[in-house]
Amino acid sequence: MTLAWLTCQEPVHIGGADSSSRGNNNPIYRLPDRSPAIPGSSLRGALREHAQTDPTYQPHVTQWFGGQHNNISPGSIGIGWGWPVWFPLHVLGYGNWWVSCPAWLTRVCQLDPSWTVNLDPTQVYSTCPDLNGQTVYLRWLKLTNVQHYSDSLPLPDSIHSKRCFIVPDEHINLMVDMGLVRQPRVSLKDEPDEKGNLVDNLFAVEGLPPGAAFLISWTQRDITPPTEEGDTPQTASDNSALDQWPNFLHQEHDLGGLWSVGYGRIKIAPFHN
Repeated sequence: MTLAWLTCQEPVHIGGADSSSRGNNNPIYRLPDRSPAIPGSSLRGALREHAQTDPTYQPHVTQWFGGQHNNISPGSIGIGWGWPVWFPLHVLGYGNWWVSCPAWLTRVCQLDPSWTVNLDPTQVYSTCPDLNGQTVYLRWLKLTNVQHYSDSLPLPDSIHSKRCFIVPDEHINLMVDMGLVRQPRVSLKDEPDEKGNLVDNLFAVEGLPPGAAFLISWTQRDITPPTEEGDTPQTASDNSALDQWPNFLHQEHDLGGLWSVGYGRIKIAPFHN
């Protein structure tokens, strides 16, 4: 298993409720404990679509992802879920800070046992030494007796190492709610109604904020998927497709819906210890 960072470059919307239950809201996907996550199927579908539209990687689509339509053979690349690690929170006058919690960081240690993070689950930590012992307000959440955390933490290159908070698990969903991008949207009727109203529906869309960092994983299997019409036959010993996979993965992609209005751009980068 190989790990990688997935960082949102723009708001990312992956729907979390069907049309019969969401009412006027279009929320992001969440787990039963309400923490955000990126389903592996959503990420795999976005990567496949990108590869299919890029002439450089089109010949490798079936090798990587397997068949489609009536051909349900698996591909040689398995894609795991995206698990949250750092969530950005903008504080007026102080810019962006990134928050995490022991549960999120413990999952990183489980996926990569070379990491060890020693935390008191009831304590608030910050990587900023100037905040040691201070009381800090992140929006409307009051954090008292902040402790400086000086050990190494798993961080993507996009996150400033001195602007991180680690809060108890019970606070993280409030942080997520505060950090989400919410945009009101409206659908219009083709013709005004009897009152002259053109508005058909007013609803709100949620998105993961730019800067949110998730940990993803991928695995490689040695198989020879059946070829589809137009594909170049490949064998299990042909490593050219697998050699190209990291080059394809570690770039920008579009994930989720609403890409036509500026949602969905992500960047995937290697995970370094």
